[in-house]
Amino acid sequence: MWRLPLSLWQRITTPPETLAVERRRSFEIMAEIYLLALVLQILIAPLLYLTDEPIVGHLNLVCLVAYVGALWLHRRLYFATALACKLGSFLILVVYASLASESGGSIIYYLLFAEIELMLSGLRPRTKVAGTLGLIAVTLTVVHTQRVLLPPAEFPLLDVLMSEVGLAAVFLMICMVILRMLAITDRHEHRHRRDAMHDGLTLVFNRRAIFERASSLWQQSAPFSLVLVDADRFKEVNDAYGHTAGDAVLRHLAAALKETLRRDDAVGRVGGEEFLALLPGASRAQALEITQRIRDRLAQEACCFDGQMLPVTLSMGIAQSTDAQSLHALIELADRRLYAAKSGGRDRVIADGEFQSAASRNAVRLSSGVKTALCERSIKAGSIAANAGTPTDSPPFGRT
Repeated sequence: MWRLPLSLWQRITTPPETLAVERRRSFEIMAEIYLLALVLQILIAPLLYLTDEPIVGHLNLVCLVAYVGALWLHRRLYFATALACKLGSFLILVVYASLASESGGSIIYYLLFAEIELMLSGLRPRTKVAGTLGLIAVTLTVVHTQRVLLPPAEFPLLDVLMSEVGLAAVFLMICMVILRMLAITDRHEHRHRRDAMHDGLTLVFNRRAIFERASSLWQQSAPFSLVLVDADRFKEVNDAYGHTAGDAVLRHLAAALKETLRRDDAVGRVGGEEFLALLPGASRAQALEITQRIRDRLAQEACCFDGQMLPVTLSMGIAQSTDAQSLHALIELADRRLYAAKSGGRDRVIADGEFQSAASRNAVRLSSGVKTALCERSIKAGSIAANAGTPTDSPPFGRT
């Protein structure tokens, strides 16, 4: 009995796969809030028509329509418009009901919920603070209006000041506490994501993360160039100067790669001294130009360790997304070209040919890593589609 409603609920609250990771939490929270508010106000709708104010019941129906619209906008990532639609209709209902009742003290509880809802949204902090000030203004205006409409009563000035200052302080305290809570959790989540996706030594993407990014480009059928980079004679550096010097060389190499690549490019460490660079939209000529800049950079700035200069040269193999029928075949091709560059004397780049040449000893390891990343991505996509109630038939190793 509950399977269909729960499936529908999960489908509505599941964020789109294209949504940035850091915004998924807010998406799910707000979708849950919109749905809970919609269900709650559907349940109380008949009760509101039993009161002496049928307009309240009509306004509740307007709220229900607005909540459905807010969910529709939220699913299409119009977050601010969705929240404005939801809160605007809710405030109209609450303010009217409070002014129509003899005792409007309960408005504070409703507006405190609106404040929490505002704080949990994905809006910018300055917008949340501005919204909090607006809710304070609405609350104080309603309270003063009720005092004017109700029979005269004695309100000592001190009591009035204390109650209104306290009310504003409660709103501001909720605002600041939730903002700080979100800031702290965001910082910790960012740190965990960084640690999970980045190599601890070089701070570039780790093997799993760069393969998953390559998988994403491949599944989108986006044109890109792929560069496998290997530091020449790295073992000799370790043997002559020790592993600490080797680590310094790897950090220097990773920094040179990151600073030389374009903004949308990505680089990850896929082996001991081996890196993989993804160049979205880059042609073969552009990829060659980028690799030349990397080589020039390393030639001009050698790694300095304990006062000694440790020059590093690179061998690179370039493959384009159109060179193969699957991603693991594409990476194997880049590995063959890298192996040919190493065999041909090192310190060089090979960007074509080598389709039938022998693969390096790393080929199996690289291919295995790519297959693992693609399978994990396929399983994840299948899980999301199953939760959403839609089938998926994306092939794990080929283009869609």
